[in-house]
Amino acid sequence: MKKKYNLDLYKHNDFVKMIQIKKQMTLQQQRIFDTILATVQDMKKSGDFLDIVSEGDLVLDLSAFKEQMLKGANIKKINRAELEDALESMVDIKFKYSVKNNETDEIGAFVIFQAAAIDFNTNEVKITFGKNFRTDNLLPTSNYTALSLDYLNTFSSQYARLLYQYFKMLIGKNNSSPFRTDIVLEIDFIQTLLGINEIEHKGYWSNVSNLIKNTIEPAKKQINELSDITVDYERIKKGTRIYAIAFEFAPKPEFVKNKVEIKEENLTKPMFIPEFKTFKTFKSWVVDNYLGQPIAIGPLNWKHDLMVRLSIKGYLYNELSNKDFEPDDAIVIWEWLYANQNRIGKIKMNRSEVLTDNYKGKFIFGIDKIDGKKKNFTLLKVIINNEGLSDNDVCSIVVCLSSGEERTISDVFTLAQLKSSLIDEPVNDEGILEAEII
Repeated sequence: MKKKYNLDLYKHNDFVKMIQIKKQMTLQQQRIFDTILATVQDMKKSGDFLDIVSEGDLVLDLSAFKEQMLKGANIKKINRAELEDALESMVDIKFKYSVKNNETDEIGAFVIFQAAAIDFNTNEVKITFGKNFRTDNLLPTSNYTALSLDYLNTFSSQYARLLYQYFKMLIGKNNSSPFRTDIVLEIDFIQTLLGINEIEHKGYWSNVSNLIKNTIEPAKKQINELSDITVDYERIKKGTRIYAIAFEFAPKPEFVKNKVEIKEENLTKPMFIPEFKTFKTFKSWVVDNYLGQPIAIGPLNWKHDLMVRLSIKGYLYNELSNKDFEPDDAIVIWEWLYANQNRIGKIKMNRSEVLTDNYKGKFIFGIDKIDGKKKNFTLLKVIINNEGLSDNDVCSIVVCLSSGEERTISDVFTLAQLKSSLIDEPVNDEGILEAEII
C-alpha cells in the first residue's frame, strides 16, 4: 500500500450512531437486528412495506423475514424452535446510554423491542418497540447501504460485520463505480466504530498493536475470505506511535459488472428516439436502451452538472450523491425526461448549453434602455464563463424582441436573478423586473 495519506474526516455520523446501538449486542442479537433491517429494506423496495403501522409497532412478512435469516447461513430451513430463539434474542436487546452536558447528567438503559410475536395464521412477524427507541432507525434506506446478509451471516467476528458494513457503505451501490475505496481513520474513531472501551477491553484499549491484532486483523481475514470485497490496511505513525490506520477496500473483480460500452457518437447526440404516446411506453424504451448508462445531464431545477444514470436495476441514479434518487425526486425526473426527450443521451453539454436548453423560450418582462418602455423579451441563450456551481455567478444572455431584433445583455444578472426573473408567458403588467435591458 505504501503511499502518502491525508487524515480523513469523512466519517458518516448516522452510521456511527447505529453502531452505538449494535456494539452492545451479542453476535446473535446483531444478526437478528440486521435481519429486521434487511427485511424492512426488502419489503420497502418491493412496495410491500409502506411505513410503520403506528408509532411503536411494526409488522413484517414472515416469509421475507425467514428468507433474510437464511442468507449466508449453513442451514436451509428454519424450524419453530429457531424462530422462538430469534424472538427471545430480540426482546433481550437493550441499549445502554450515558448523557452528560450542561443540562443533563444521566445514565440508563432501555429495551429496543418490548415484544415480538409470530402469527402463523396471518404469516406475520409483529414487533412492538420500547417507547424510547426511535423507530426511524429501522428505515435506513436514505442513510445506509442495503445490508448484504449473504456475507454478514458468514462472519463469526463482530468486528468483521462492523467494518464490512462500513466499507460497503463507502463503496456505495454501484460496484462498477465505487464512491470510495480508501479512508484514513484515527485510532480513537476506530475504537468508537468497533465499540472498544476501557472497561471491557483493557488488553488493547491502550495498546494499539493489540487492538489491531485482535480486531482489525481477524476482520480483514474474514472479509477477504468470505465476502465480495477485499480489504487491506496500513499503520500510520507519528514517530513510533500509531495514530491512525489507512484502509483500502474494493469490490472483488468477479463482483464487478462490466460497464456497458457507450458509443462516442451517443455521448454528444441522442440516438433516434421514436414518438411516444404514453409515458409507460417511453419509460420502457429508455430502460431497454439505457440500462446501466447515463441518460441526461442537468435536468431543470437541479445542478447543471448532475448526471442522471439508469442503474443496472432500472432505478434513476444520482451521480453527484452516488445513490438512487428518492422516490418523489425520481418521479419528477421521469416527468422531466418525458417532457424533454431531446435530452435523452445528450450528456456532453457544458454549463451554458444546459442552462440555455433548460430556459430557452421563457420570457423576461423588463425595461428597454433604448426607449425606456417595458417589454417582453424572449430568452434565446445563456452564456456563463465558468463551470462553477454557484447561482451567484454573473451571466450574459441573448434575448429577442417581438420584432425579431436580438439583443445581447452582458454581465447584468447573476444566475439566481435570471432564474427568478423568467416567466412562462408574456405579460403586460409592470413591476415584475426592474433591471434595465440594454
